[in-house]
Amino acid sequence: MRDISQPPASLAAPPTPRRPRADEPYNPASAARPLLAAHGGELTVAHLGTVAYEPTWELQDELAGQRRERRIGDRLLLLEHFPVFTIGRGGDEANLLASAQRLRELGATFIRIDRGGDITFHGPGQLVAYPIVELHDPLDLRRYVRTLETAIITTAARFGVTAGRVEGMAGVWVEGERKLAAIGVRVKRGVTTHGLALNVNTDLRWFDEMIPCGLHGKGVTSLQRELGHAVAMEAVEAALAAELARAFGLRLADAGDRLPGPAGASEQ
Repeated sequence: MRDISQPPASLAAPPTPRRPRADEPYNPASAARPLLAAHGGELTVAHLGTVAYEPTWELQDELAGQRRERRIGDRLLLLEHFPVFTIGRGGDEANLLASAQRLRELGATFIRIDRGGDITFHGPGQLVAYPIVELHDPLDLRRYVRTLETAIITTAARFGVTAGRVEGMAGVWVEGERKLAAIGVRVKRGVTTHGLALNVNTDLRWFDEMIPCGLHGKGVTSLQRELGHAVAMEAVEAALAAELARAFGLRLADAGDRLPGPAGASEQ
């Protein structure tokens, strides 16, 4: 007799994808273990110059919505911001040391936003990268953050700066004591927003106005500080874009003069 205690295989619910354990070792993206849904596809890069924070935040949300609808492919926004302090969900505003009057004197703003992490600074001389990418299921946010760190570390190495990770603290560090780059991300329905901030020629006095990332006793640095001379931002942009594409398992494509907004037929 046929066993009817179990539904036919064709009707059985598909197995739930296994969520990676927190203690799993980092595995770079590969065809066998892709990080992104579009592994092997294109990462279209848009260079936005120096822009205000809030319109760029809105642009990220717009592009993320289009990515979820598969109207565009994976995108990377590269830019600098006008001076702004941002704090993530659950961050402690006490880590901003500057008063409202002091911020006005400095010409800076303060915004609470929807990424993870505590307080950070964005401003001229700092390269900000916002990947708008769709993660492969099962989502592995820890692996994604490690991938961003890897791309920063290899970018810094191109310019002669040795950097690495500090266990338990997101971001990239020099000698485990001086933070070179901050990371804060958000994932909504599989698509990422926010990203990383790499200090290139940043005026590090800005960080005196806060407790960076809420970490006491840690310093901040830049490529310029470590090397003793300024570094061409265009060269760092090119290097970081290449390293992110490599780490994601994607091919670089330049957006050129196309606005990184609603997709046209050529952007599908």
